[in-house]
Amino acid sequence: MVAVSYRNVSLLVDSGRWADLLDLATRDDPDTEKRRQVAHAVALLAPPAFAVAAAQAFPQDTGFPGPLWEVVAHRPWRELEPHLTDPHVRRMVAHSRVLYGEDVLPVAPWEVAHWDPEWQMPSYNLSGSATSGGWHLPTSEIGDMSDLSHERGLLEVDHPAVPVLGSWHDRVEAKAFRGTAWQAAATVAHPGSRGAEVSFAAAYPHLIHLAAGDAPYNVDIAGRAVGRQRLWAALGMMADCEPVPPFVERLRCVTWTRSAEYGWHLHLAIEDPSRDLTWTLTGDDTD
Repeated sequence: MVAVSYRNVSLLVDSGRWADLLDLATRDDPDTEKRRQVAHAVALLAPPAFAVAAAQAFPQDTGFPGPLWEVVAHRPWRELEPHLTDPHVRRMVAHSRVLYGEDVLPVAPWEVAHWDPEWQMPSYNLSGSATSGGWHLPTSEIGDMSDLSHERGLLEVDHPAVPVLGSWHDRVEAKAFRGTAWQAAATVAHPGSRGAEVSFAAAYPHLIHLAAGDAPYNVDIAGRAVGRQRLWAALGMMADCEPVPPFVERLRCVTWTRSAEYGWHLHLAIEDPSRDLTWTLTGDDTD
């Protein structure tokens, strides 16, 4: 009989001793990181009841390779739902399943138009995760771009959504202006930048990754469901008590670049034409 210990985790996994592994992950031990590594294995590979129990043992989990509720969420909702008793974990798994493409919560058309779960959501294994997502806007797929220099500058205004948008990454700056997206883009862009219109749906995947705190070499991983929650909360503030879906449907967006950009970058102006109000997000996180 293999002894239940941290050094025998691989053997216990191979033997399917999920109850022993769950006990090891939840025991009274100050070495939280070792317990979390065991819980990761259970959340990834065990039958749903054990997997959910492992995730619920760390309900506020963040860190490398990803939160345990996101690890467990690669399974269909019908397998997980009966075991999800922690409200926070249940909510985050539901949002994650939406991002994996399952119809668990209401989803707006612009959320799925450019979102590819196989590309945007992580694939977990025992030692880490792999993902191809990130925030890279404008992308190489943006068409012809126009000179921004003819647009006049704008005066910045206060708006409660600005500090929320600006909190997503310390190298991405948020501002608000009275005027159009083109004018706001010209105000914040570097001289010589060129811009193009882009749909909010096309910007949505990049905003999810930005709102989730994704960044190069980041080990404090919050999870894509956190990004979805944060983005919807910000959109609610921008909509000013109006339902978010019709608000987003009328938005006009402009992206821009000064020259060829590499690595993680995002330059976006989001305009509400009915209120003559535009928010901008601009920044990069490169080596």
